[in-house]
Amino acid sequence: MFALKSLILILSLYVSALVLSKVFTFVFAIAFFLIRMLVLVAVSFMVLHFFLKILFKLDLIETIFGKRFFQRKF
Repeated sequence: MFALKSLILILSLYVSALVLSKVFTFVFAIAFFLIRMLVLVAVSFMVLHFFLKILFKLDLIETIFGKRFFQRKF
């Protein structure tokens, strides 16, 4: 009886590992894609802000958020 229970436990752990590996692969792929897109948007925004500030003396962050955003007292 003990051998049967041990065999069932080992088989169930193996099946759960197979299923969860597929699920976690899918979840990690989506998370990696979203993080990569967020980093791409943030870096492109900062590069655009840098070049606009150098070339045209235009502060992109101040234009988007306004002057009062940086004058707030917490």
